[in-house]
Amino acid sequence: MNNDTRPLRENCSSRLQYWWRLAIPFWMFKDAGCGTVEQRIANYRYNRERRKVLPFYVLKWIGIALCMLRITDVLSGFMSRTASESANHLCATLFCMSAGIGFAFSCIVITVLFASYLYLSYVKR
Repeated sequence: MNNDTRPLRENCSSRLQYWWRLAIPFWMFKDAGCGTVEQRIANYRYNRERRKVLPFYVLKWIGIALCMLRITDVLSGFMSRTASESANHLCATLFCMSAGIGFAFSCIVITVLFASYLYLSYVKR
């Protein structure tokens, strides 16, 4: 590998990690399924203390889902106004499908975050 590309790759990797940490909070939690019984109990208690950040991430993902839904609505309106044989219609269709997939993904993330919050809030070990 060329030495000139290494800083670029590390910079890109650190930025992707930064954006991932902004979107998903699970890097803040510990694995409560591995280790001795004492370690699992301690990790679970640690996770219960950290659960307070989950509603913020749920709200963040609800905002992302609403944006994706609005983008889908705008693009579907644009598709209805353009001819089906045009290149603009094809691009709008592809972007509309991508926004729909993003909306479905954000709904799944909201469900997982909310279920994790409920589990950490109401299940006591």
